[in-house]
Amino acid sequence: MASSHVATRVHSLREKIEYHNHRYYVMDAPEITDAEYDELFRKLIELEKEYPEFDDPNSPTKRVGGEPAEGFSPYEHSMRMYSLDNAMSLDGWDAFADRIVANTGRSDALYWADPKMDGLALEVIYEKGRYVRAATRGDGLIGEDVTGNMRTVMNLPMVLKGKIVPDRLEVRGEVVISNQDFAILNQKQRDAGSKVFANPRNAAAGSIRQLDSKVAASRPLRFLAYGIGTIEWSTPLFSWNSQAEIMSGLSELGFSIPPEAKLCNSKQEVAEYFLDLMERRSSLPFEIDGVVAKLNSLDLQRTLGYTSRAPRWALALKFPAYQAKTRLNSIRIQVGRTGVLTPVAELEPVSLAGVVVSNATLHNKGYIEERDFRIGDNVLIQRAGDVIPQVLSVDKAERPDDAVPYQFPSNCPVCMSVAIEDGEAVRCVNETCPAKAVQQIIHFVSKAGLDMEGVGKKWVERLALDGVLKTPADLFFLEKTTLLKYEGMGDKSADKFIAAVEKRRREAPLWRLIAGLGIRHVGEQTARMLGAHFTDLEAIGLVTREELQDLEDIGPIVAESLFEYFQRPSTRELIEKFKAAEFWPQGSISTAISEQELRPLAGKVFLFTGSLPDMSRTQAQALVEAQGASAAKSISKKVDYVVVGDKAGSKRAKAEKMGLEILDSDAFKALL
Repeated sequence: MASSHVATRVHSLREKIEYHNHRYYVMDAPEITDAEYDELFRKLIELEKEYPEFDDPNSPTKRVGGEPAEGFSPYEHSMRMYSLDNAMSLDGWDAFADRIVANTGRSDALYWADPKMDGLALEVIYEKGRYVRAATRGDGLIGEDVTGNMRTVMNLPMVLKGKIVPDRLEVRGEVVISNQDFAILNQKQRDAGSKVFANPRNAAAGSIRQLDSKVAASRPLRFLAYGIGTIEWSTPLFSWNSQAEIMSGLSELGFSIPPEAKLCNSKQEVAEYFLDLMERRSSLPFEIDGVVAKLNSLDLQRTLGYTSRAPRWALALKFPAYQAKTRLNSIRIQVGRTGVLTPVAELEPVSLAGVVVSNATLHNKGYIEERDFRIGDNVLIQRAGDVIPQVLSVDKAERPDDAVPYQFPSNCPVCMSVAIEDGEAVRCVNETCPAKAVQQIIHFVSKAGLDMEGVGKKWVERLALDGVLKTPADLFFLEKTTLLKYEGMGDKSADKFIAAVEKRRREAPLWRLIAGLGIRHVGEQTARMLGAHFTDLEAIGLVTREELQDLEDIGPIVAESLFEYFQRPSTRELIEKFKAAEFWPQGSISTAISEQELRPLAGKVFLFTGSLPDMSRTQAQALVEAQGASAAKSISKKVDYVVVGDKAGSKRAKAEKMGLEILDSDAFKALL
């Protein structure tokens, strides 16, 4: 077959297959049968195999996945992927829209509104109309390169359609799984004896972060575009001038956009749209957790600009959390890695937002006592997005006669050591508590610690419970023969486990080791700073409280926590074990990164009002202190962020009038 004829045939088959992909996955209007599609696909595979000179990374045949990757490379976004400010009620929307009028002088502004998809935020990049890159949002500045996995998403165009195509186009959107596909996926997981996913978002995010792109290819992923980053046109005078034009243009280029999106003529129409979607959200094809409203005019968007974290021209209107009533059957205590005793409600199973809930958090001892929860009570529970379900209140009018008051334990339920009250927490202070040790090792290998890809949480937990792993350092003494003694651990899995540990032994920076130790109040940003100031782990233990507090942006709470940790005999023993294992990461001032990268919140002022669901105000203050920020006691223009919880009161209303940035608990944690 002549070369030119082969090229024409290959090109024709690729165009046909992508056309039918678009008809099936984007338009939901197939024109050919599955058998006819499979025949086209088979012919293309045969031609590409026979004539490898016509290989193309964007060929439809590459959507099935390739060889597993060793890891994900960081990718720096050319234009920051910002978060969105949230409104938890229509009052918040009214205040936002009024600020738009005040700052633009335009009471006739139009708004583009679409469902707030509950998926994984991503950016996909095209050059000369061809797909070249995909990256997760990450922290907004730097994400992870997931180009190979996104190539397997069938509704994502590999080559853009249309007569006028940008030279470069960065498209922002969400990777999602429909509710129907999610139900089918979980049934397949059950049939295979595999773990089911908690919700579509977790399934989508976990699929995109698989090192083996064949796994992503096997999942029913969809990409829904909601906006753009950088765009460069080669055609003079051609551009998009509004959000509506952007969305129409993206659709014409071959992208799927969120269902039910619309252009609203007023703030009232946005409110009506919000209420309509809230009423119908359970019947929509995808999980959504609210509505996103944006100024339609790009000129007005540019006029308003951005705050440090979000555009001033867009707002996420969050739906109220799903709630349901059920029976509180019992309360059990979980022991965390820092020894905190957390009460967990064991409930009569109830369906909530499509998920059967049988456990929910009760936060702490004070939370139970304040609300007088008793075993046997009828309670109201709530679930919002990925947040752990929580017990909100008790219906005392329906309290049964045999309801039993709960006595919070005064001893750790695992090691039986005396538990002490530490602020709002009750804590096991036994340094050798087995439950704490298990959770510490799990944290050590997690993404928040050394990020040991290939070392599964379940295996770490099993090895720790069996006493094989007593400290994080024991990971570096593990041998393959030990792993192979366990049923379910095959030769390949054992090799992967050992290889992941060895990779971190060789390559882990000091800051990851510090973060992996799980020291109270020490998160990634503080760990990075310490890794840049000290040569090794031992050096941190040689300084005084005062010297720690002299470090830039280390407050007294964090300094005390660090000092106390490094004075423990168990910490000194752990350091010696790391040395014996030849796991001794080095740090130096030469590895320091800029203050803005290291501590993006340095110098910022926070005001906390109301009760946060997951932490006390003292804990929240410690978290912002650890990043170089401070906490104010009263509201003023000097405040950068107002973090609101339950019963926020008048401070929230004042903050809205002053135009201050308001964060709910989820947005606060995302900012950190």
